[in-house]
Amino acid sequence: MYDVHCHILPDLDDGPKTLEAALEMARIAAADGTKAIVATPHAEQVAARGGCPFLEERVQAFRHELQANGIGLDLVTGVEHVLTVELLKEAKEGRAVTLNGSHYILVELDFFQWPPFAEDAFFQLQIAGYTPVLAHPERQATIQKEPERLARLVEAGVLAQVTAGSLLGEFGGTALESAEELVRRGLVHCIASDGHSPEARRRPPLMSEARQALAELAGAETAQLLGIANPQAILGGKQVVLPDPPRRSRGKRFLWFGRG
Repeated sequence: MYDVHCHILPDLDDGPKTLEAALEMARIAAADGTKAIVATPHAEQVAARGGCPFLEERVQAFRHELQANGIGLDLVTGVEHVLTVELLKEAKEGRAVTLNGSHYILVELDFFQWPPFAEDAFFQLQIAGYTPVLAHPERQATIQKEPERLARLVEAGVLAQVTAGSLLGEFGGTALESAEELVRRGLVHCIASDGHSPEARRRPPLMSEARQALAELAGAETAQLLGIANPQAILGGKQVVLPDPPRRSRGKRFLWFGRG
């Protein structure tokens, strides 16, 4: 598996506070079958501590720790952005941090409010050559009530990443129902752990059980796409595949949005 959203770097944001905890997260992920993780700390914390040069140093330092401790896990660079005017400025200037240097950019919305500029902002990111990947839409209150909001974004070329734990009910019944509905509608492109801690109650970086839940919900092919093929494609800057919703059977759709 390939985890495109994980807060694994120690003492940086609301992820692990110590190196030991971060290494334990890496062990958990590797044992669960994850081959590569994108370290995605919150962009504002990265900016406050030196920006991209600081982030690259921290990722490289943690790579050395993984090797020194014999943990077979690839680690690459990313951040989790909030959809803001500042992000649009960075994107237009080509400075926005993407997932493993690809054109894919991880973006989150406020959990409770829908920004009035959201649709236009996503469009502006695409105009600048980026493909937005919307983090945990199933946990966003407006999308939970109006999944059509996400449907319009996906139709316009935005990708959606559901948190693995949501498919297991770890964020409550509403998030579970939303995640399942979005999968049924064919609006989800990948899952990720959004891991924050090695502790079971604080989002460890696990995805295999969610893949099984996906298989039961939407079939083995969808579970393979969302848990392995599409996350791997995102890390490689390649095209993403989205199967039609289970209630239809017209083959697959291929989504390819790159910098122009």
